[in-house]
Amino acid sequence: MSYERRVLLRHSLASIIALGLTGISRFLYSVIVSRRFGVEELGRANSLISQAFFLAIPLSFFAVALGKYASEFLGSNREEAIRSITLPSFLLPLAGLLLLPFNVYLSLLAVFRGVQLTLRNFLYGIHRGEHYAYLITLAFLGFMTGFLVHDVFAPYLLFLGLISAFALVYLVKFNLLGRPRKRELKLLLSYSSFAFLGTLSGVFLIQGPYFMSEYLAGAEVAGKVSAVLSAAFLLTYLPQVLQSAIMPLFSYKYGRNENEYVRLLAEKTTRLLILATGSAIFALMLLGREVLSFFFSFDVGPAFYLALMAMEVYISYNPSIVALNSTAYVRNGTIVALLGGVTSLLSWLYLIPLFGSIGVMLGLLLGYWVILIGSAHYSHKLLGISWGIYSPLIVALALQLLIFLSKTVFLIGFLTFLAYERKDVKEALNLLKSFRGRES
Repeated sequence: MSYERRVLLRHSLASIIALGLTGISRFLYSVIVSRRFGVEELGRANSLISQAFFLAIPLSFFAVALGKYASEFLGSNREEAIRSITLPSFLLPLAGLLLLPFNVYLSLLAVFRGVQLTLRNFLYGIHRGEHYAYLITLAFLGFMTGFLVHDVFAPYLLFLGLISAFALVYLVKFNLLGRPRKRELKLLLSYSSFAFLGTLSGVFLIQGPYFMSEYLAGAEVAGKVSAVLSAAFLLTYLPQVLQSAIMPLFSYKYGRNENEYVRLLAEKTTRLLILATGSAIFALMLLGREVLSFFFSFDVGPAFYLALMAMEVYISYNPSIVALNSTAYVRNGTIVALLGGVTSLLSWLYLIPLFGSIGVMLGLLLGYWVILIGSAHYSHKLLGISWGIYSPLIVALALQLLIFLSKTVFLIGFLTFLAYERKDVKEALNLLKSFRGRES
């Protein structure tokens, strides 16, 4: 098996564990807090956590650049350069402690989250993603222990706090801290100045619905949004599994001037994601609303369907925008992400007061569509990625609208989608089989 395929497989398996546990933690948190403290307290708690996670983006300013250049330096055998960029990257999140006088929970959660994001990008960047999976598994035990404490924020404080403590031990043990050098710091600053804005916009679209809905419509609507998105956002961990695996390979191959590999990898992963996500969303639309309403003890409504469709668009553009950000076109990826974030923000100001939780999902869908169109344009123009990879997405979304007519008609639509995607189904099965073999 080739080195690239081993890295892809190892990181994908590690990410399934790490991101799966991270994703399920938000869902479990929302269910338990909703039942124990009520929907309004759920809305307030998730609003503060989302604000902390949003603040963690400037605190992890160097995280994306750290992962990119660590992988690029690894590909060019520059280990000393990797050590040069670790110390400033991990010290920056500590700036969040300045918020302690204002809100202890907000400060600590933001700092711990900033360290987590930095560590995740770094470990995947140096092709040690499996270590991150081990850590998340242990930290998840701390998360569950936190529910024994009568403090609504205890689970996340223990979860993220354990990760931060591990980060310090790991860096010292493996001698990964070095003296910062001007040349590498310049690269970090140059890349991060653009990557940061794109990341901030992306996180706003994930965390913003929680605190924007509370601000514009109250805690009860925020609670309903928390319930819907805690389930719908589980789907976003599917592209993050692949993103964590393929982003280091994009940078690694780019460092070796193998641009054709970047194009092919982006196209294949996009088609695979659209097939997997589309099939999952068809299945979730059939039974998911009833199951989710049972868990939370209230009807989540049609907003659940719109949230799933928004996630489908987000997942579909992910490989292309990751390819842009992993190569020489981070500015283009950033512009697209900013346009999407602004579109959602402006639409929320109008839609949330009028339509509540449905308005949140409509605004989210609009923002993701803008990013998909922009990333498809730039990735086609700059990397040669085909427009045709998105045709199954258009078909899936059109057929999924049938859920608003009847489930019988919708089921026929599901079968139609699978028939349309029969070639990609065969390719996906062949891909799974190829991982079991070795290259001759």
